[in-house]
Amino acid sequence: MSDDAQIDTEKETIEDDVIMKQEISTDSTESATSPGDKEAYSCSRCRKLKRKCQKQRPSCANCMNAGATCNYPGRAPRRSKKELEAARLRGEFEPAKKRLKKSLSVDESKTQDDKKEDKKSSDSFTPTSMPDSFNESQTKMSSNSSNAIEGVSSLISALNGSLEPTSNITNKNNTTGIPPLSSVTTNSTSNSDQSLYSFPPLTSNDIMKLNTTLPIQPPALNNIPLIQLPQNGTTSSAQTNHIQPPLEVAHVKPSESDQELKLLDASIPIIDSSIQFETVSSIFKGGVNTPWAKDLATNCYKAIDRSLYDRFIAAYFNHNHRTFPMIDKIGFLNKVSTIMDFTQLDKNYDDVFIFKVNMIMAIGCTTLHRAGMLFKDQEELSEHFAYIAMKKFNPVIMLQNMETVKCLLLLGIYSFFEPKGASSWTISGLIMRLAIALGLNRALPQKKLRTMTATEVELRNRIFWSAYCFERLVATSLGRISAIDDDDINVPLPRALYKEEESDLEVTLMTITLRRLGGRIYKKVHSVSVNKKKLSPEEKQNIIKALRVEIDNVYTTERAKIQKQKTENYSMAHFNSDFVGDNPDMISFHSSDIWLAMRYSQFQIMLYRPSALIPKPPLESLTILGEFCLKALKFTYTLYKKKMLPLNWITLFRALTICNTMLYCLCQWSIDLIESKKEIQQCVEILQHFGEKWVFATKCAEVFQNISATILDISLSNGQVPNMDKLTRELFGASDEYKEILDENNVDVMWIDRFG
Repeated sequence: MSDDAQIDTEKETIEDDVIMKQEISTDSTESATSPGDKEAYSCSRCRKLKRKCQKQRPSCANCMNAGATCNYPGRAPRRSKKELEAARLRGEFEPAKKRLKKSLSVDESKTQDDKKEDKKSSDSFTPTSMPDSFNESQTKMSSNSSNAIEGVSSLISALNGSLEPTSNITNKNNTTGIPPLSSVTTNSTSNSDQSLYSFPPLTSNDIMKLNTTLPIQPPALNNIPLIQLPQNGTTSSAQTNHIQPPLEVAHVKPSESDQELKLLDASIPIIDSSIQFETVSSIFKGGVNTPWAKDLATNCYKAIDRSLYDRFIAAYFNHNHRTFPMIDKIGFLNKVSTIMDFTQLDKNYDDVFIFKVNMIMAIGCTTLHRAGMLFKDQEELSEHFAYIAMKKFNPVIMLQNMETVKCLLLLGIYSFFEPKGASSWTISGLIMRLAIALGLNRALPQKKLRTMTATEVELRNRIFWSAYCFERLVATSLGRISAIDDDDINVPLPRALYKEEESDLEVTLMTITLRRLGGRIYKKVHSVSVNKKKLSPEEKQNIIKALRVEIDNVYTTERAKIQKQKTENYSMAHFNSDFVGDNPDMISFHSSDIWLAMRYSQFQIMLYRPSALIPKPPLESLTILGEFCLKALKFTYTLYKKKMLPLNWITLFRALTICNTMLYCLCQWSIDLIESKKEIQQCVEILQHFGEKWVFATKCAEVFQNISATILDISLSNGQVPNMDKLTRELFGASDEYKEILDENNVDVMWIDRFG
C-alpha cells in the first residue's frame, strides 16, 4: 500500500471516530433528558441561528456546547383565520406576500435622485451639543451675591409695602435690617437625571412634514435611524440643563400612490410633553408678542426701574401666593435678590427660574392694576413679562416634574387675565393629570420620608394643594366635574414652617376648605350620579338641608378667623403708624368680610338653583334663590367699587352664573323686580368695565342691558302688565341670545336647558 493511500485511510478512520463520539454524546444527552423535561418550543438562540433545538431544560445541547445562555421565551398563541381577518381590517396585520409586494413596488418607484435625497437626509443628523455653562453661571451668581445688597433692600422694602407707586422711582437707601442670605437655602431647578439631548416638541407643521416621509407600515423602532428636528431658535446655556431623549422616527421615501392616501394609518411616536406643548400653544393666546416699546437707538426694550420689578414680585406673594403656595417663598426671594439686571437673566439663570420670575411679575402686575396702583403705561407690563416667560415654556414643559407643575400653575393663574380666550379649563386638566401621574395626591411612605427633609416634604404637599385649589376653582366656576375626587387624596394639608407665614397659611387652609365645599355641593346636587340613586323627595330635601348647615358653619368659622386677623392687623397698623406705599388690604381681598359674604351667597346659589337633584325647585326654594342672587350681586359690586374685584375669567364666570340664575327667577316671577333691575344694572357696569379687549364681557353686558330695559317696562306698569306673555317671551328671548354668546365663546355656565 502506498503512503498516500495509507494517509487517506487514517483520515477516514479519524473522521469516523469524531462522528461516532458526537452521536454518542447526543444520544446520551437525549437519553438523560426525559420527555417531561423538554420545552414545547425552541430556545431563542436556536431560533435566531436557525438550528434544530433539542429543547432540553435548563439548557439545550447547542447552547451548552457553545457556553451560551439558553432562554425559552415561549410562543404566543396562534390566531384563528377569523381573528387574522379582523386584525387585517383594523390595519394591525398585513400578509407577508402583500408586505413584500409593497416593498418591491416602493423600491422600483425610486429614482436615482430620490436615493441621493434619502442619503442626504440620513446623513443630516447632528446631536445637540452639551455646553457646561451651568457651573459657570452658578459661579457668576455666587460672585455677584456680595454686590446685590441694593437689590435685596429694594425687594424687602416692596414686600413690606414701603414703595411709592410713582412712574419713575429711583432706589432709596433702606436701613431696614435684612436677614443674612446664608441662612436661607435656594431651590435648585437643575435636573441631573435627565437624558442626553434636548429637542423642541413637534409642531403641527413638523407633523405634516413627517407624515409625508413615513411608510404605511412603520418598521421596528430598533432599526430606525435617528433624526433631529430643526430648532426654531437659539438655545440658551441654561436651557441645555433640561434635556430630553430624541424622538425616533422613520425616514423612508414612499411611492406617489402612498402619498395620495395621505398615510392615514401612519403613527408617530411622541412624548407627553410635546402633546402638552401643542395643547397649550393652541388654546393660550397670550405671550405671543409684547406691547412694551423698544428704544430705537439701542434696539432694547424701554428700561424698567428695579423698584417696579420688586413691587410686582411683592404683590404676587402678598396676594396670589396665599392661595397657591407652591413656590418656596424664602428660597425664591433669596435667589431674586442676586439678580443684578433683569434684562440679562439668560446669562446666569436656568430656564425654570426665568419662567417663574417673569410669570410671577406678570401676575403681580395684574394685581396692582386691579388695585389702581399703576400708571397707564405700566399696566402693559403684564403682557410683556408673559411674553418673555413663554419663550422658556418649551424646556419647562419637557421636564415633566414638580417644577413643570409649578410653572403650569403660574401660567394658569395668568390665563385668568388673558382676554383672548378662556384657556384655564384645559390648563387645569394638564396640571391635575401631571400631579396625579407624579403621585402628588398620595402621602409619601415612611421609607421615602426618611430620605427627605421636612421642608422638601412640605413643599411637595403644597404643590399638590395648589394644583387642587386651581383645578377645583375652574371646575366649580364653570359648573363642571372635577378631575379628582376628595376620596382619592390622602396627602397632608399644608402647615407653617415658621411663624411669619402662619397668616398666609390661614388663607391657604380657608381656600382649601371652600374648594372642598364647592366640590361636595356639585357632587351631591349637580353630578350625573345623583339621578341614579332614585331618591325620594324627602331624601332630596334632607341633602339640601345638610349642605345648607355645612355652608353656614363654614361661613361662621371663617368669618371669626377673619375678624380675629383684622384685629391683630389693626393693632400692628397702630404700631407702624408711619406705613406708606402699597396697601396690603387692597392688594389681597381674601381677608375681607365682603369677599367671604359674596362667596357665601354664591354657595347658596349653587345649592338652590335647578340641578340634577331637584330640576324644578319649589317656590320656597326659588324665593331663597332670588334673595341670594341679589345679595351676591350686591357684594360683587361693593368689591368692584373698592377695587378688590379682579377683572378676570373667574369673576366673569361667577357673575354670569348669578345673572343666569336671576334670569331664571325672573321668568318664574319669584324675585323682586325693582331690586333685580338695580342689581342687573350694576352687573352691566362691571361687565363694561372689563374693557374693550374683553369682547365676550361686552356682548354679555349688551344682553343684560336689554333685560334691564324690559324689567323697567314691567316696573313702570306697577304690576299691571297688559301683555305679560309678551314680556315673558322677551325675557326668554334674552336668555336664548345669552346662550348663543356663551356657546360662541365655549363657556358652559348655562344650565337651564339641562333641566327644562
